[in-house]
Amino acid sequence: MTKRLYISADIEGVAGVATIEQLTPSGFEYQQAREWMTDEVTAACEAAFDGGIEEIVISDSHGNGQNLLLDKLPDNVQVVRSWPRPLCMMEGIQHGEYIGAMLLGYHTGANEMRGVLAHTLHSKGITQVKLNGETASETTICAATAAHYGVPVILVSGDDAYTEHAKSVLGDIEAVTTKWACSLTSARMLQPKQARHKVRAGVATALSRLHEFKVPSTPEQIELDVQCMKRYAAELLDYLPCVERLDAHNIRFITSDMVAVSKFLAFLLFSGILTAQ
Repeated sequence: MTKRLYISADIEGVAGVATIEQLTPSGFEYQQAREWMTDEVTAACEAAFDGGIEEIVISDSHGNGQNLLLDKLPDNVQVVRSWPRPLCMMEGIQHGEYIGAMLLGYHTGANEMRGVLAHTLHSKGITQVKLNGETASETTICAATAAHYGVPVILVSGDDAYTEHAKSVLGDIEAVTTKWACSLTSARMLQPKQARHKVRAGVATALSRLHEFKVPSTPEQIELDVQCMKRYAAELLDYLPCVERLDAHNIRFITSDMVAVSKFLAFLLFSGILTAQ
């Protein structure tokens, strides 16, 4: 059987990235930021191939989903690009089998006190997400989606606030710190080259520890609560028979698995309903 690895890559947690202007194609230093992102992902892939992995599927999970420079990535890599997609930041994990998943360049959630460029899914539309009553970050959501398909998260990377958060919700996984948060839009950085060295070492260690990583159990029912920044979004969502409006800004969606949760979140993110009016 081919040994396959799954990677979901974001940009906010990449060494060198600290400001909103670096996140979109029209912004200052975006082109440089996407190169740093691509280089960190490439470092992880090369270390994985050195460790016996034969095929890697990568989700380009930031912004427009077209950040990674494909020509700079290694062979035997497939990339999920653009939106919308049913499993959002974990699209592709439903196809085939994987020995593990890695979340690279990630960040803390909207409700965390610390973290560079912290948000959850939509910085202009969502102020909080909960799964079964517990505050959820993008990491929580992605790990739960991976667990649905029997895949453990084995490594994460991002700033120090993020790696602390990831360990608190995922346990003793490998965590690579690429920078130290000073504020929402400032950080003390490793040089990108040094961050890539740390990512390579982290991947090698994670692969040597595969027997230690366990897939968390999945609940029979999932209660998704979303706090919308705009009350108009909550009002519109209340028109859907599958949605309950809890108050002016909060809605609830109850389902049986993370696939349905991901599809509902994809609808929220790409329908435009969160930022209507």
